[in-house]
Amino acid sequence: MKTFIQTFLVLIFAGWQFCSFGQQLIFTPAESEAIHDSIRKSRWDVGGRLSHYSFRYMSEFFPVAMIHKAAVPYQFQLAPKKSIDNILIKSKKDTLYFASYLNKLHIASFIVVQKGKIVYEKYFSMLPEEQHSLQSVTKVITASLVTRLINERRINRDESIEKYIPELKGSDWQGITVKDILNMRSGMDSASIDFETGPFSNPQHRTYQLESALGLLPVAANTPGSVYKFIRELKKEKAPGIDAEYSNINTFVLGWLVEKVTNKKYADLVTELIWKPMGASPDAYSCLSDRGIAWPHGGISATLRDLARFGMLFTKPEIVSKKESIITFAQLKEIFDAPSIVNPIGPFKWAYQWDLASDGLMMKGGFGGQALFVHPEKEIVIAYFNYSDQDWSIDNNLSKRALDEIFKALAD
Repeated sequence: MKTFIQTFLVLIFAGWQFCSFGQQLIFTPAESEAIHDSIRKSRWDVGGRLSHYSFRYMSEFFPVAMIHKAAVPYQFQLAPKKSIDNILIKSKKDTLYFASYLNKLHIASFIVVQKGKIVYEKYFSMLPEEQHSLQSVTKVITASLVTRLINERRINRDESIEKYIPELKGSDWQGITVKDILNMRSGMDSASIDFETGPFSNPQHRTYQLESALGLLPVAANTPGSVYKFIRELKKEKAPGIDAEYSNINTFVLGWLVEKVTNKKYADLVTELIWKPMGASPDAYSCLSDRGIAWPHGGISATLRDLARFGMLFTKPEIVSKKESIITFAQLKEIFDAPSIVNPIGPFKWAYQWDLASDGLMMKGGFGGQALFVHPEKEIVIAYFNYSDQDWSIDNNLSKRALDEIFKALAD
């Protein structure tokens, strides 16, 4: 646990900031209109108050497909732990109780679940029933669709991707296995999070071209007319199966894969294979391009409780109760046993799309400060929502000290 906490970083490479924006809960019609006007002149992900709004209301900016709730939702038991409220976080400038510390990080909402019970839950600048953007936490939901189909023997992870997506025959994707794409080892995209090359600002970047084709980023002169044609024409950058390299393109191909295998739309698959089986409530949704193409790498918006409920699927009792249909114990072991990449920031793995997994704890982060932690053995899930700062100084996540204190409190 100590090693994991010391290296905890979401996939964000920026300096620590304690910038605090107003934690606004309710917006008037006039404020909403003004924010929309500002976003039209800039971008929905520009940061600060605009992103605080857009991350809560993605459906106001993009077409969406509904992910439907279960007929019989899972009912969380409430068992508040005062020991978490009493956590004190000290810095050079001040000492704060835990809720004040979270508020200072402008975290929108925060939940801790232990053995299926909510032991801590706070909403600062969103409502419990609201669907908030998961950003890249969506990736592990997409990966779970793939594992579900693997476990149903509808996908063989050792087969080459063109077996399932015939459009990729004869392309540089040919011969790359589903496993390598699932584990971010395709060799097709090496600079997705190399921010010096401008993945979200440089129209020549592969990530920019993917996301502008899907409508996430402004259209440029070279924005692909077809995202599928763009994927098909990509050239391999290195041999597959060697280096783990974070890539939105890999996850997009996984979304394409599950749709091709089932002949069903992405949101319908999440509904059928994950959301209803886990007992989700209320509905969630997935953002779409203007042509109805899902964003499997970052497009889902859901309630905080349903994100925590998804995390519970990776705890050992849930794996047993679901008869290893969504994730098997062997697959869980692979996530923890995967080698870490050589990186000065942290020991990232990206096995089955998870960022980190060591000392019993696995973690997936998303742009702007979304996070999901799962400790399968201890049956602990921690999740929260946040948004990026105006200057994109977005390392506004829990410190290692805070995460350590939560686990100490849960052990009491």
